[in-house]
Amino acid sequence: MKQENFILSMIIPGPNGPGDAIDTYLQSLIEELKELWDVGIETYDASTRHNFKLHASLLWTINDFPAYGNLFVWSTKGKLACPCCNKDTSSIQFTNCKKQCFMGHRRYLPHSHKWRNETKTFDGNKEERPAPKIRSGIEILDQVQDLEGLQLSKDPKKRKKISHEKRQDNWNKKSIFFELPYWKCLLLRHNLDVMHIEKNICDNIMGTIMSVKGKTKDTIKTRLDLQEMNIRSELHPIQNGEKNEVPTACYTLSPEDKHKLCLFLKNLKVPDGFSSNIS
Repeated sequence: MKQENFILSMIIPGPNGPGDAIDTYLQSLIEELKELWDVGIETYDASTRHNFKLHASLLWTINDFPAYGNLFVWSTKGKLACPCCNKDTSSIQFTNCKKQCFMGHRRYLPHSHKWRNETKTFDGNKEERPAPKIRSGIEILDQVQDLEGLQLSKDPKKRKKISHEKRQDNWNKKSIFFELPYWKCLLLRHNLDVMHIEKNICDNIMGTIMSVKGKTKDTIKTRLDLQEMNIRSELHPIQNGEKNEVPTACYTLSPEDKHKLCLFLKNLKVPDGFSSNIS
């Protein structure tokens, strides 16, 4: 056994993935992980030439954000989309673009940080709230104790509807990973794959500064939301008869600037596999 690290991957192809009902596929894995922790496995040590009892544990999972919701079984949609912030997620829904926005990022700054007192630069308000409390494994188990034994299904006839509004949280069931005796003691259970995050952020930025139709985040509806929030007055739509004119933003590139940027990216030399074609 020469490899120091092993990656266990599970791919469930097709448009009809199991979603929150992934427990069916994870059950055998969980049983083997419990056996590795409780019983162990007889292993040969090449250096001492003796057998020993090897025990193993699962440190964490690595996944994108939607899969995070499936594995943690906390819905990553709606106003409480952040599993870490839990019930203390800071979010608002804009009235024009109908998007859910999470603007409480300054809560994580030190209490004396100058950005907490900034109003014009951010959402027009000072931030005096502390960072959301990190829930321990015991606290999480207390929240889902009434969902013990609940099995989710992709079959609409067997699917049990969980009312998040009534529960005032986003739990769908108790995660199967909590069957592992040590899972509640871990400080970090799920890691986000930065590849998807980097790509999405890059796509949003490029689509906005290049004014790509259908991909830009700078639309008339988002400008109206800025006006409603009474921030960024230079970006507010200007009423011209029955139409709204959108002022050009400082981050919007002119046709000449777009050509220069595309030319730069075209001539940019990077290591093989380092980046992809943005077109």
